[in-house]
Amino acid sequence: MCGICGIYYYGSDENADERLVRRMATALTHRGPDDEGFLVEGPVALGHRRLAIIDPAGGHQPMANEDEAVWTVANSEIYNFHQLAGALTRAGHRFRTRSDTEVIVHAYEEYGREWLRRLDGMFALAVWDRRARRLTLARDPFGIKPLYVWDDGRCVRFASEIKAFLADPAFPRDIDRIALDQYLTFQFVPSPRTIFAAVRKVPPGHQVIVERNTVRLSRFTAPAPSSPMPIGDEAAAVAELQARLSAAVERQMVSDVPLGALLSGGIDSAAVVAIMREVSGRRVKTFTVGFAGAFANDELAAARRSAALLGSEHHEVVMETPDSFAAFAPIAWHLDEPIATPSVVAMWSLSRLAAEHVKVVLTGQGADEPWGGYRRYRGEYLGRWYRRLPPPLRRGVVDALVARLPRGEALKRAVAALGAADPAERFAGVYTVFSAAMKRSLYRQAPAELATQAIDALRYWQQPVAHLDPLAQQLYVETRFSLPDNLLLYGDKLAMAFSLEARVPWLDLPLMDFVESLPVRLRLKGWAGHKYLYRKAVRRWLPDEVLGRRKIGFDTPMDQWFQGSLAEMLRDEIAAPASACARYFNVSYIRTLIRQHVERREDHTRPLFSLLMFEAWHRQFVDAPMAPR
Repeated sequence: MCGICGIYYYGSDENADERLVRRMATALTHRGPDDEGFLVEGPVALGHRRLAIIDPAGGHQPMANEDEAVWTVANSEIYNFHQLAGALTRAGHRFRTRSDTEVIVHAYEEYGREWLRRLDGMFALAVWDRRARRLTLARDPFGIKPLYVWDDGRCVRFASEIKAFLADPAFPRDIDRIALDQYLTFQFVPSPRTIFAAVRKVPPGHQVIVERNTVRLSRFTAPAPSSPMPIGDEAAAVAELQARLSAAVERQMVSDVPLGALLSGGIDSAAVVAIMREVSGRRVKTFTVGFAGAFANDELAAARRSAALLGSEHHEVVMETPDSFAAFAPIAWHLDEPIATPSVVAMWSLSRLAAEHVKVVLTGQGADEPWGGYRRYRGEYLGRWYRRLPPPLRRGVVDALVARLPRGEALKRAVAALGAADPAERFAGVYTVFSAAMKRSLYRQAPAELATQAIDALRYWQQPVAHLDPLAQQLYVETRFSLPDNLLLYGDKLAMAFSLEARVPWLDLPLMDFVESLPVRLRLKGWAGHKYLYRKAVRRWLPDEVLGRRKIGFDTPMDQWFQGSLAEMLRDEIAAPASACARYFNVSYIRTLIRQHVERREDHTRPLFSLLMFEAWHRQFVDAPMAPR
């Protein structure tokens, strides 16, 4: 893996500043401590920091084709590079290295508009076509790798992380108020916005083409299936799925450096580890995080037992309660923009542990969204029955009873969402951190146009599949909406903070092509049948003891911490008159949220953590001068 950055003056005759692109690359050193490289010619400058994984001796970037007319810098692993290299060699292309990166420039030459769809892997890349004076930027279909663009109308800058833009004194640090509102809704900022008004994320499966005086964003991935693939023989579907699961793990084990796996107590990471051992015939290094003290959702013991059953070489770290606001600062720095999923603190410790032993880890991330693995999907399944209740009964009995429950935040959110007739409104409601009523109390002053922006961001992904069953829509949307810009984004950045590459075999393209062609009834079957066909398939590798465990998820004791040792920190940091939060929000309302949470009258873990991460982010990216932490 790597960090990439660059500059292209597409709307003026200026020359790119080599010193600037070097400073941008230096800000990404943690993503690539092994090597650096630059191409600077006229209006273009490309920068690269390398974490050497495949062909460590020969994979220096920027990398060119035979006549150096096409150049690339890429943060990528192209898993089908052997097959592509063979086909491209037969077509007359000459390869100089064994690096998977080299197929990018030759595929660009050979396959025209279809070239990005030939790549099976995770990538954020830039291709400079010297003859056409064209810069192409692209992010892989599921957004596993991040890519940011800052366009001021005459110059495009791009980078793997926003902090690279801080190297430019001209970078404007104004906050996008619509993005801030989306963050308060979803606990992350969905593509293409970022928290900075000047910066955009390239959405998953999209490319940005920059030519003289033009910048165009377009989607390069294939459209969604128009209808599910008919399945006549369930046993045959299971066998096909098993073959694709195994092939996905084997493809993503390609590495010239040591690799391991992140292991929780659940089935997804355990299945990855079991297949890794079957493929390699060797013990797998596995890594788990747990928490000091009593925490019901701690997976340490379950992961330890899975490791014993799978015969892995197991390592674990036990997190203590963060002792101060300063503990959140490095996490916020490496995230680049606020992400308020509490498991970021666990991923930070887990990545640091794994990086002490390996340079690559495989994870079980990406198996829940396409397979209906979360409880909210079962809610959508049952919602059709709930919406058949007469509205007076829903509002006067069900909704009123749920609203009076002490805490029960997730249930309240689910019931509020299920009543909406519009699927996009339901999907947004499932995520909602600050409800509309809460925002009215929170904001010091909220522009009226914010009201519809959050749902519009989600609706962009829903529209191509609006013809499908609502549950199929939800699975499709979340795989491209929350997964890339929340879970995958923090997984990438917090692993790369320690120069560790994290891979996600369950999002392998040939595997996902098959999964998303399946009827929903084979992915989520009734109330209890989540991950139906997937669970049947992984029985080949996992014992009943692992398959029978209840799903916990990547949870943390943030709720308990906020009730106890961190309550005073919240009052001092996010509810103080001099805080960053006080510039945007009513601190009296924030104090109310803290008090209700400490008194266990409500569960405000998600709203409070959202404000905490915004505070930690703002102090470093907006208030501080400009120095990587």
